[in-house]
Amino acid sequence: MDSFSHRHSHLVIILLAAVLGGVATLAAIYGFRGQPATAPAYAQNGGLATAAAVESAYVEVAARTLPAVVNISAETVRRERVGGMPKDLEDMFKDFPFPFPFEFRFGPEDEGERQVERRGQSLGSGWIYSADGYIVTNWHVVQGASDIKVTLHDDPRDDRQYEAKIVGHDPRTELAVIKVNVDRKLPTLVLGDSDAVKVGQFCMAVGAPFGLQQTVTAGVVSAKGRFIPGQSKYIRIGDVIQTDAPINPGNSGGPLVNLRGEVIGINVAIVSQGLIPGNVGIGFAIPANTAKKVVPELISRGKVARGWLGIMIEDLTPNMRQFYGAPDGGALVTGIQKDAPASKSDLREEDVIVGIDGQPVRDTWELQKAVADRKPGERVRLDVIRGKKRTQVELELGQMPDKYAGLEESKPVEDGAIAPSALGLTVAEITPEMARSMSLPRKKGVVVLKVAPDSPAADKVQRGDVITRVNNTAINNLEDYQNAVEEARRQKAKFLIMRIERMSEDGEVLSTVVDMATEW
Repeated sequence: MDSFSHRHSHLVIILLAAVLGGVATLAAIYGFRGQPATAPAYAQNGGLATAAAVESAYVEVAARTLPAVVNISAETVRRERVGGMPKDLEDMFKDFPFPFPFEFRFGPEDEGERQVERRGQSLGSGWIYSADGYIVTNWHVVQGASDIKVTLHDDPRDDRQYEAKIVGHDPRTELAVIKVNVDRKLPTLVLGDSDAVKVGQFCMAVGAPFGLQQTVTAGVVSAKGRFIPGQSKYIRIGDVIQTDAPINPGNSGGPLVNLRGEVIGINVAIVSQGLIPGNVGIGFAIPANTAKKVVPELISRGKVARGWLGIMIEDLTPNMRQFYGAPDGGALVTGIQKDAPASKSDLREEDVIVGIDGQPVRDTWELQKAVADRKPGERVRLDVIRGKKRTQVELELGQMPDKYAGLEESKPVEDGAIAPSALGLTVAEITPEMARSMSLPRKKGVVVLKVAPDSPAADKVQRGDVITRVNNTAINNLEDYQNAVEEARRQKAKFLIMRIERMSEDGEVLSTVVDMATEW
């Protein structure tokens, strides 16, 4: 009984405190005379007006930007070999009245083997660069497309899809320009100064995430100067803007704008987790100042001509900085390619490049960017540390080869290469320089330089693979490879068994066997 009374007393005290607290709160709000209390400091200082101004700015930017943002649908076609239905099953189902909803997949020895077309669809965004129909987007949105359709949003009465053609592309920056022909002037967006962008400033991403057209999302610039990998092992995209404005699949190629409506970046990638890609608050955009340099060249030439030294370089560790006498960093020259511009100069291996034309170079990216920003044929002065002493090297830049720019190679780039065979492979005999520059698992033998995208080897072999055996023939040189393939051709073999070696991302040598169909 005493225990119950004790608990009851505590309950009364708690209720009384709650009532008094409520009274105090009301008194604070309305005052003891029933008058409104002093307004919050936020409202006193014009905070509500400021918030309204920011809101109005977002609304105005969206209204100005959306008509110049387009949706892009790109159709891709990939040819794939499939096995035919075995003869006994074909006889069994020859009078079956309905088509089968799938392809029978069997080995290449089965009858009726053929190639079929696999069609895919790529959805993305873009924005109108000029009133006559030039549109900026990402290269991966339209790469490999056989048919590109664009939906415009400047006229609500126009619901047509316009056919677009690729004008130019630049895999090193993931930018592409496409063109539509329209009988009216189109609204455009203006490129801003991405160097002036500050971390923390407001921004808006515009596009069609997951196909939801005319979507805007808002956030801030989270960071600058990020790096993301490109589609080729030679490519790393730098100076990238990071944002938390939600970007999702379908936003690629759309603009990232500031509150003045200027394009400060072109949305290109996200960090995603799980099986279904989606935004986790980390998105990336190619900076506007990069587009200012690239887009005009894509319109006029279809690609970008960049300067090239022809050297292998490496960043300096703290210990290497001390060893080479380069306390502020630089780019260590680890190799010089044969017949490259650098090979015709006084530049040497183990030189540390610390400047170009008086501009400091603190790491490999700064050197790559400075050289790529210059035109082929320009003469440059490199500031070099050699034996802990400073010196200078002058040379004339060459033009970056297509393979380093991520472009299609019109012809083999290495001497001794042979054109694609019935396997769709372009191969060459390995040279010491090639083994070093391509980080090959062997110093002798035959290496794959290129794989035709619609060939039997497309999904099984890749550039940099070393072919060590074809059927029962060991491959030590180009002649061995040619003889082995020719022997299979004479026998009209429907397939080859090929052993290859490749380097893993961890630097380990991986050996595998592939079963490859032929197209004699």
